[in-house]
Formats: sequence, C-alpha cells, structure tokens
Amino acid sequence: MTDITNPHDSCFRQLMTQPENARSFFKRYLSPNLQDSIDLDTLALQSGSAVTQAFQQLHTDILYRVDFCDATDPSATQSGYLYTLVEHQSTPDPAMAVRLWQYKAALLLNHVQDDYLPPIHTLVFYHGRQTPYPYTLDLCQCFRTPEQATYTLQGPPQLIDVQQQSDQALLSADTAGLFSYFFKHVRDQDVYPALKSLPDSVIRTIAQDSAGFYTLKVLIQYYQIQANTDKPSAAFKVVADKLESKEQQEIIMTIGEALRQEGRQEGMQKGVHTVAANMLKEGLDVKFIQRVTNLSSKQIDQLVKQHAKPSGH
Repeated sequence: MTDITNPHDSCFRQLMTQPENARSFFKRYLSPNLQDSIDLDTLALQSGSAVTQAFQQLHTDILYRVDFCDATDPSATQSGYLYTLVEHQSTPDPAMAVRLWQYKAALLLNHVQDDYLPPIHTLVFYHGRQTPYPYTLDLCQCFRTPEQATYTLQGPPQLIDVQQQSDQALLSADTAGLFSYFFKHVRDQDVYPALKSLPDSVIRTIAQDSAGFYTLKVLIQYYQIQANTDKPSAAFKVVADKLESKEQQEIIMTIGEALRQEGRQEGMQKGVHTVAANMLKEGLDVKFIQRVTNLSSKQIDQLVKQHAKPSGH
C-alpha cells in the first residue's frame, strides 16, 4: 500500500488554520507561564513558510503571529510567533532539532531591519507509532558538551576587524598577519606607502616557505586588480626588493608585468571598439569596418545594437 502523507497534512492544516482551533490548541499545550506572556486574542495566521523545499516535503507547519507581553512592563507588547509543526511520519526525524533551528533562522532573517528580533515559540505535534519520541528536540543536547552548544548557538561570533588593529600588530612573521595587513590597506587612496612599509625581515621570513611565498603572490595579484596607486611599477618593485631570492623577485615583477600587459590589451580592445563604433556612426560599410578593426561580425553586430538610436519624431 502506498504511503500517503497528504491526508495527515490536509487534516492538520484544515484544523489549525481555524483561529478557534488554534487558540484551543495553544491553551491546552502551552505552559501556564508562557500563556501569561502571550495574548492569544491577537492570534493571526501567517501565509507561506520559510522552510526549505526538502523540509516542506516531510512536514506540515503552521505559523501564527501573536503579541508577547513584556514581563517588566505589562503595557508594552512585542509581536512574535507561535510555530507549530506536525511530525506525521511513522519514523521520527532525527534531524528535527536542526530543522527547527533552520526554520527559525530563516524567519528571523525577515526581521533583521526591525529594532528587535521577534520571540518564537515552537511546538512539534507528533502522532507517529514509535513512542515516546526517541530524539531530543533540544539542539543544545545534540552537542557533545554544553560548552560546544553555547559557543555554537548562543555565543556571538568572533569579530576580526582589521581596521581596529595596528600595522605593527599585524606585521609579524606569519601569513595570516600578512594578508590581514593587505586587506586592511586595499582601500587606501594609494597603497604604495603601505607596501613600502612592509618590513624586509617579515617578507623574507614568510617567503622562505613555499606556502608563504604563494600567499605573497596571491596578495600581489589581488592588489594589482583591486588596489589604487600612482606608482604601479614602483609598487611591485618595492615588494620585490624586500626578497632575498632573485628568482622570487623576478616572479613578483613578472606577475606585475603580465597583469599590466593584460590591462593594456583590455584598454586596446576597448579602443578598437570605440573606433568601430565611431565608424558605424559615420555610416561606413560594416565589412569595411570589420577589415580595419579585425572585429568579428558578431562583435560588430553587438556594437550596432549598443549604439542604435530609436528615431524620434
């Protein structure tokens, strides 16, 4: 016999989308303390769901918005949610605690512009054959230790704001300090002073290791693409001169030269396109333009479309 879950979904949804049924459900199952902090007369059914498609295929969820009272100020209220999920599978879901956390995170994302995030209380309605429910719904208990649960779920993330760190603190002989320094200064009006200030001893120590020199090469490529300087040639040279190995010096300068050539080629290509566009404006023959500029017919067609002007009357 085919396993049909839709009847469970349909029945629970039809019942719980009726405010009176929902109010009765919450009165029966919410703890007295929680009921004291919620105004069930403000229940408002919310349409849609923020769960993932895979989650939605396995479970039915009902979301109600409700006013939560402030324990310190009974006259003050905050809008929050009562989220009810029906677990209708014959086999309980071991990932339920994680799925609920995923749903609540998605719901909270809708309120990041609010003054405060809304409180969310979750209920799981289970009517499977296996009982009692064999898996914990407390996500904290899914970790090996309480400390792991705390810093994973409750503790704020560690913020690394490189702009708050001094150059001296960053410029120790480790690759993390080096690339932190580069990221700190990439938006400088001119990065040449920052590159010149790199201590020779730090660069040489890091470059002694192949992985360290790889880090330096990546950072030089990044700066050529993203950073600003009035002295591009000098910027490469001031870094290369800090290296002891002639081979490494040549590699740094070669990277710079290759990227500069690439930039020149891009500039030349743009110039060719400009010339072709001007020739089109003068009404010259397309085949003639193609012979002069070496542009393909497809490129010429794109220019025609880009520079076509609607006739105005």
